[in-house]
Amino acid sequence: MYTDHGLSGTNRARPGLDQALAAVRAGDTLVVPRLDRLARSVPDARAIADQLLRRGVRLQLGSSVHDPHNPMGRMVFSILATFAEFEADLIRPRTREGMLLAKAKGRLRGKQPKPSDRQ
Repeated sequence: MYTDHGLSGTNRARPGLDQALAAVRAGDTLVVPRLDRLARSVPDARAIADQLLRRGVRLQLGSSVHDPHNPMGRMVFSILATFAEFEADLIRPRTREGMLLAKAKGRLRGKQPKPSDRQ
């Protein structure tokens, strides 16, 4: 099991993802709970899926295995990737708005400083 703590699917540079992609071999199945955990943009999702296909690795999204060899499988994958990207696009402005509201109320303080050794 490979995980990336504190990183979102929008960040393509994720050590856990890189390790998982390096570990899979031809005939393996890479299991991802949801497509948005793998990538939050259509180009990234497509690039990862194409890389896995070239290497002979199957991609399982939740309980269904992505089949890139038939048109229906490619279409479903593209639709899921589009929704993942759309969701990420919706989250960004909501987060910014929430941070501005918290800042206006004096509640946005950022990361709290750690006590020094002397403290």
